[in-house]
Amino acid sequence: MVGLVYLARPQPILAVLKRAATLWLYNFALLAAVFPLAFLMSAIELDFWRFNDLVNDPLNAIVRMGALQQAPRLLDILLLYVTLMLIAPLAIVIHARSPRVVIAASATIYVVAQILTIKRIDGSPTATDDGILKLLSWQVIFFVPMALGARRLHLALFRWLETHRTPLVLFVFLFLAGALLKTWEAPAPEWLTPRYGLHLLRLGHAILVLMLYTALLTAARRLLHTPPARMLATIGRHSLDCFAAGVLATYVLALTWDRAGGGHLVYYLSVLTAVTLTALVAWWRESARKPRHRHRATDNRT
Repeated sequence: MVGLVYLARPQPILAVLKRAATLWLYNFALLAAVFPLAFLMSAIELDFWRFNDLVNDPLNAIVRMGALQQAPRLLDILLLYVTLMLIAPLAIVIHARSPRVVIAASATIYVVAQILTIKRIDGSPTATDDGILKLLSWQVIFFVPMALGARRLHLALFRWLETHRTPLVLFVFLFLAGALLKTWEAPAPEWLTPRYGLHLLRLGHAILVLMLYTALLTAARRLLHTPPARMLATIGRHSLDCFAAGVLATYVLALTWDRAGGGHLVYYLSVLTAVTLTALVAWWRESARKPRHRHRATDNRT
């Protein structure tokens, strides 16, 4: 989004900083929305959702969240995103001179961060990648796509996938092979476990899933013009509102799932409910957006 939208604006740095401020405020609005649920949580749930500090010392937890130091689970996603957007102005300045330097620097920082993460966690059975190492690892999926998006490389990718079907077959095969290996529960190296954060396998899986979805969308291009697909597309136009609604729905549905006894049926119903609610939020925001656009068009004609 930064590469596709903000770098194309007359003042990209100012646009990115304004967006970062909006996300920061959204995160506090989300905190206010989910905080009452803490009084319904068990001790295990408080620990899982990382609400202990917020319940025991709310003022300190709020200050640390405002300073981008920590946040409850899921709210830490926007916290990380805001932090990266505050760093983005430096990357934008470098990108204006050489996009390749941005990509090379980001990839190098990721590799160094992975080496340091492995060294840190190997030295302690309780250590994780939290803190600066997480930031240094996750920046690679922010700044590299920023540089690629600014060059509109996704258009070339779509054109290539439209004329070649072999990649789709390959991506589906790799995806199914990975799923099969997971069902075997084969032992994985310790450094590939979640404690190590955005390790190579996790990063590769994210790229594979993204490429699979891209190839599937290209192959099913005609279906993208159907009403259900067009409705789902509005989620991308209102991603922040949909994300916020999804976080709130996840909290509520997770607590509901646990109290309903768990199980696969309740889980899949919860997922379907969350997706439906997110799509409805996108539809509502899109419906509110269209009258304003029509009003502006009328004003321009007059």
